[in-house]
Amino acid sequence: MNKYIIGLLVLVGLASCEKVINIDLNESNPKTVIESYLENDSTCYAKLSTTSSYYDNSGSPAITDATITISNQSGQSEILTHEGNGIYRGSTLIGKVGDTYTLEVAVGGIKHIATSTMPAIVPIDSLTSEETAFLGPGNYFAYVNYTDPVNTANYYGILMTYFDSTSNSTSTSYSINDDETSNGISTRTFGGFKVFEVGDTAVIELSSIDQATHLYFKTLQDAVGGAGAQSAAPGNPVSNLSNGALGYFGAWGKQVDTLIVTQ
Repeated sequence: MNKYIIGLLVLVGLASCEKVINIDLNESNPKTVIESYLENDSTCYAKLSTTSSYYDNSGSPAITDATITISNQSGQSEILTHEGNGIYRGSTLIGKVGDTYTLEVAVGGIKHIATSTMPAIVPIDSLTSEETAFLGPGNYFAYVNYTDPVNTANYYGILMTYFDSTSNSTSTSYSINDDETSNGISTRTFGGFKVFEVGDTAVIELSSIDQATHLYFKTLQDAVGGAGAQSAAPGNPVSNLSNGALGYFGAWGKQVDTLIVTQ
């Protein structure tokens, strides 16, 4: 009888400790998502969408009625043209290393603004491949080699497009790097964690990005992949856009080179 009473008291105690936790699954507060960049010797690109409901599997709805303006510090500007499906492009303002650019996006009565200065291009010294010992013979990693400028903080984006000669398929990967431990020295870094075989081709873009763009992709990487078992719950990537927009605007200079994997 005593055991029954004790058990009942435990159940009552557990019930009294229950707490309702409300989780915001984005049912009623969609946000504007802006993904925009300006490369050297090219025009501005922007993709606009809104976040969708947690329960909506149809994808992020495109924003097709925005007004997007890109301008530089000299007062030159243009309005981007909507090409369809939320994709906007410029046609006259060409990216130039050293110039500062401001992106203004007007949508839904709100203006989102971001500024980025295009860093100097860090040239690719070479692209190399190396057989991986732990994966066995015939398996290679691709590397990009460059010399980091001294006395400046540098941030890098590495886009690798690889062509599989066996399956005739093409895919891409993106990674970021900085010079926190390699300032002013020759640097070798992964083009990406893709395993190559002899005959495969890698096209690698080494982009010099600004600190805000690097921070966005770093926090995006942490949010998608997690920063370890002891890390806090991931939040939204850190954006340089004003008024609550998600995404980024970055101006960067890049160099492109091609590697064919050989023995």
